[in-house]
Amino acid sequence: MTAGATPALQSPATIALIEREKVRLAYGTRVQYVDGRIFSVLLTLVMCGAVPGLNGSASPWIGALWLGADVVWSIAASLLAQYYFQHTERLSTHVWRNILAGIWVAHALIWGAALGLFWDAGQPAIQAILCTIIVGVMVSYFFFLAPCFAVLVPAMATISAIATIQLLVGEGELTSVFLVIFPLFFAILVNYSHQAGQKYDNALRLRFQNEALAQDLMKANQAKSNFLASMSHELRTPLNAILGYADMIRQRTFGPIAPARYAGYVEDIYSSGGHLLKLINDLLDLAKIEAGKREFNFTAVHLTAVAQEAMKLVEPQAERALVTMMLDVKHNTIVKGDARAIKQMMVNLLSNAVKFSRTGGIAVVFCEVSSDDRVAFGVKDTGVGMTPEMQRRAVEPFTQEHTDVYTVEGHGTGLGLPIVKGLIEAHQGQLRIESAPGAGSKIWIEFPPERLIRRAEAA
Repeated sequence: MTAGATPALQSPATIALIEREKVRLAYGTRVQYVDGRIFSVLLTLVMCGAVPGLNGSASPWIGALWLGADVVWSIAASLLAQYYFQHTERLSTHVWRNILAGIWVAHALIWGAALGLFWDAGQPAIQAILCTIIVGVMVSYFFFLAPCFAVLVPAMATISAIATIQLLVGEGELTSVFLVIFPLFFAILVNYSHQAGQKYDNALRLRFQNEALAQDLMKANQAKSNFLASMSHELRTPLNAILGYADMIRQRTFGPIAPARYAGYVEDIYSSGGHLLKLINDLLDLAKIEAGKREFNFTAVHLTAVAQEAMKLVEPQAERALVTMMLDVKHNTIVKGDARAIKQMMVNLLSNAVKFSRTGGIAVVFCEVSSDDRVAFGVKDTGVGMTPEMQRRAVEPFTQEHTDVYTVEGHGTGLGLPIVKGLIEAHQGQLRIESAPGAGSKIWIEFPPERLIRRAEAA
């Protein structure tokens, strides 16, 4: 949104947040209330004749009085700012804004008074120094108070008015020049300040809208995860009963199935129920991972043993698909992790490799440790492969790639890789994918160096 654009409608709460933040930004830090004192001292020394060549003619008592007023302002302003940051909630934003405006109007009165107290009609150099300092003070207001236009304008108007009056009543060679410069400079700064204030408004509006949107998304995601977890439990209980009874019929526990064609229907019921149970289990796992409720028991895990167990679990699937599984372990590695989660990740990766491999394909489980102690544990296959876009989508829940290619084992739920990604990230690791269409895939989980407990060259 540009500075001059009409802002979208905002709720009163958002407007209040924006105003509060603008006031906080305008209060700034303690530095802006004390760093100008060195200029106060230098100005006093110059105006009181302490600097050779400039011949300031102001009385030392006048200089001391003005410097004392500026120091008192610095102390008082610092204390008020400190009180604001410690007790912001005690007063309304409107009151704090008025206090801040009072602080800077007082500053403008003190520095504007310097023009009248130190003015020397016979010395153009002194006049130039004083007017330049006033211009510098106005610029400092712009930088300090730009977030809060309602505070900046009173301060800048005060010092500009005092300077203009002094130039009108005073005498000197430069009065006519600065009588033109001050009003013009004031108008320019006010215009820039107004534009800056609008930009602050827009930026803060976007910030609070984004924060509110992020909170809403977190709540919605939490509600979704809670719903999935609850529904998964509710569905799994009766489904286990269906699978149990279907298996009893399949096994002909109480006698033969009559008529015989019902046997095929029972097999379909059992197969479909098993697929649905896997889907529900995957949903429950994903919901727990996303909700941060998955519990982990981090112990020493032998990755070679995990690979062997995973291969045994996937072996029936591989035999049906006529896919050969192999183990290629370069390092016998022990990592600190959750054994059940690591086994689940490897089963998912290996199952995917078999699923998307053609008859006669090969799936190789590998484990290796890099020179910087990062552990790569995954599967290489000779399957159909993926494009970069397919790789990106593969880690999104419920996304099933390869819908246009042949797979022996059919399609899954689209939750395998998202679950792997969530589980490895819980181990502070990453899911890595290298693949190309027709050239197979290499998908692995990478453990960070701090997870490595021991490695040894494989026999």
